[in-house]
Amino acid sequence: MDIAAVLESALLSPDPKTRQNAEAQLELAAKEHFVPYLGMLTTVLGNESVKTEVRILAGIAIKNQLVSKDVKTKLAQTERWEAIESPSKAQIKQTALQTLLSPDDRVANAAAQLVAAIADIELPRNQWPDLMVVLVDNTKENQPINVKRSSLLAIGYICETADPTNSGVVAQANGILTAIVQGARSAEPSIVVRQTAINALVNSLEFIRDNFEREGERNYIMQVVCEATQAPDEKLQASAFGALARIMSMYYSYMRLYMEKALYGLTVEGMKNPSNDVSCMAVEFWSTVSEEEIEITLQQSDVYDEEEVVDRENFEFAKFAINEVLPTLLDLLTRQEEDSDDDEWNVSMAAAACLQLFAENTGSAVVNLTLQFVEVNIQQADWRRREAAVMAFGSILDGPDHGTLAHVIGQALPPMLSLMNDPVLQVKDTVAWCLGRIADLVIEGINTETHLPEIMKALIIGFQDHPKVLTNCCWTLINLTEQLGQEGPYSQTTPVSPYYDALLQGLIQASTRTDNENSSRTSTYEALGVLASCSAADTLPLITNVSAVIVQRLESTLTMQAQLVGMDDRSNLEELQISLLSVLTNIIRRVSPNDRNTSDRLMTLLLSLLQQKLPNSLIEEDIFIAIGSVAGAVQENFNVYLEAFIPYLMKALEDPDSPTCNTAVGLVADLAVALGAQIEPYCDMFMNIFLSNLQNASVRRDVKVSILSCFGDIAAAIGPNFEKYLAIVMQVLVQASSLRKEADSPYDIVDYIHQLREAILDAYAGIVQGMREKPDVLLPYIQSIFGFLSVVHTNQSMIRSESVVRSIVGLIGDIADIYKQGEVKNFYRDEWLTDLIRKARADRSFSASLKETAKWAREQQKMQLAL
Repeated sequence: MDIAAVLESALLSPDPKTRQNAEAQLELAAKEHFVPYLGMLTTVLGNESVKTEVRILAGIAIKNQLVSKDVKTKLAQTERWEAIESPSKAQIKQTALQTLLSPDDRVANAAAQLVAAIADIELPRNQWPDLMVVLVDNTKENQPINVKRSSLLAIGYICETADPTNSGVVAQANGILTAIVQGARSAEPSIVVRQTAINALVNSLEFIRDNFEREGERNYIMQVVCEATQAPDEKLQASAFGALARIMSMYYSYMRLYMEKALYGLTVEGMKNPSNDVSCMAVEFWSTVSEEEIEITLQQSDVYDEEEVVDRENFEFAKFAINEVLPTLLDLLTRQEEDSDDDEWNVSMAAAACLQLFAENTGSAVVNLTLQFVEVNIQQADWRRREAAVMAFGSILDGPDHGTLAHVIGQALPPMLSLMNDPVLQVKDTVAWCLGRIADLVIEGINTETHLPEIMKALIIGFQDHPKVLTNCCWTLINLTEQLGQEGPYSQTTPVSPYYDALLQGLIQASTRTDNENSSRTSTYEALGVLASCSAADTLPLITNVSAVIVQRLESTLTMQAQLVGMDDRSNLEELQISLLSVLTNIIRRVSPNDRNTSDRLMTLLLSLLQQKLPNSLIEEDIFIAIGSVAGAVQENFNVYLEAFIPYLMKALEDPDSPTCNTAVGLVADLAVALGAQIEPYCDMFMNIFLSNLQNASVRRDVKVSILSCFGDIAAAIGPNFEKYLAIVMQVLVQASSLRKEADSPYDIVDYIHQLREAILDAYAGIVQGMREKPDVLLPYIQSIFGFLSVVHTNQSMIRSESVVRSIVGLIGDIADIYKQGEVKNFYRDEWLTDLIRKARADRSFSASLKETAKWAREQQKMQLAL
């Protein structure tokens, strides 16, 4: 095989068939003749007479045989590389290192990727000991620029992919740092080399932790990076500020001296740089400062687990620098792009994001300077200053004292609302966004009698505006409705009720658009859904009218499916269907179908959508949620639809890799609640699948959590008939409850254990409820239940949760109510149980209903102790 010719055909042939045949040849060679295939590719990579594009493809082809994001594939690739004889591997590595010296930068880049791919396998195994020696030597002062650049690039790639906790990799830290500092220092004449070195430094910061902790080495690293911020090249300056941000993120506790000596001045001047790239990265530095200080504050206020030791001091860099940094940020808000794309990050966006973090970090310290800026600019002739004033106001709403903000919001709303008629789109869009922030964060600043009518008028007009404005108007309405109308389902009226008719009409009209530019159509349906879910009694007739429109539109999408042409049409239709289903679900939950004909029509529609959905469709989950709402509305009458629906439900449950599986488990729980004992004929099928999925190590954690919780719903539904599942379910629950976190457990594991324990509580609550008519059958498991409750009681973060405490005290009371002959009396003597009930009754953060439950549990405890 002439591998070079095949590679050229695969890459450069204008004939699709020729390209496909060449690609097939390469795949076959990789599969059946792996070592010779790598040998041929290596020869092409190192041959200076071969076309650049072909050599690049050869290098990438070798690399792709060694790297994968999939863990199993990566393991197989590693084993296959390890099986290659040493001389063959040595030849590949030698060629890769030799190709780093190529004067063709693109070929050298491919070689750098290949070197990193091999290093990712060999360095952790203490192999390739001379690699770092070669790379460090390649970065010395006397080496050509191209050699230094490509070698530093390889080091950067190595650091980007390698495991910083592996001793074999960490052992290379000194060499890595030596090469990087050689390339990054100001004495290096090549800007390209310095920038590559700074980028490599960013990737290496986790590996050089020991070096950074030594003051002398840390001082030199900081000196080199700070000098790079003053280089005569904008890209290098931007990279250096980016490196400082990363250093601040990783090594905040070491930064006090450097902030005082240099970083305050350097970064403020960097923010003022006329280059957008430089200014953005300097702003990013201060965003990172605030992010770190917010995290430290949260840790110190015990937001995280109480068992976590907080040993970080908050130096309050942001508060100290606020008089220099804040005016600079405010000024940068005026550097908007004329026709900026929402996805294109620019200086004004970076400044707004940083200002929000500053407000969250420093609180009311940002208010006075920001309000002065707003007052001066909100009525300026220059649209940039008007927009910046509104952006500044909206950006400081999360952090400062709400009482102060509520007062200034009352003053700011009239001039701000007048800008909803501004001739410049950017100004109107930002005003709509700012109104949404006010409604979301400081609702007390909105007077429902004086401000709300004008806000609603502005939103209804905004529904007919540009998609950007429409989207933010919908977001504002969602926030207003959720804040002011959250008691709607339990009330005759809400402050939002008088506006429902006009709002619904405006949204229905706005939602007729055929595209979804700026997510505007999706937003209108989200707003309709929130209006439905928060509707008070006096608006239900209006919501019922909307339901007819939504059902008709969903039915019409079934016809549209037959007319789809391409993927864009399919995506557009699915987005529409998902939005319509979401609204429909909220309406059904609020306005139950009042007759069999209505529920028949709904289920016919939903089953048709299931039947006609396209392969790999995202819509199935939303259909299941809508079906769950129908079941919740019609209760035991849902039984007539089970025969038609069960095949779809079982298919989803049997595919645990599907994103719909977890929703399907939740739907089984909904059906159990709705149908009660009528679900029993299907329980064998459900339980078999559930137990199988729990035993499958590859099944997602969230699915397993939902299954454990669902056991409780099934037990409560079928009552004593749950006995045949009791032994195996209790065995599973006891096994799951034995999972403990370690001192160094990552946050996702800790969170998973918390979720698991809450699901076990749900399961026990349902089982105790369901088996109360067979107390003798349940009795052998009571000790396990109380043992689990005592463990949960020791977890401080869990017993701050009202739902957790409610479940525990409910179980304590329910078990006592079942056993009145002293069978479980001894469990009620435990001190932890008395402590928990006392906490539930005394904690001011808990609701009155929980306190009543705790009072009842205490009475049940007293009754047990008196037996």
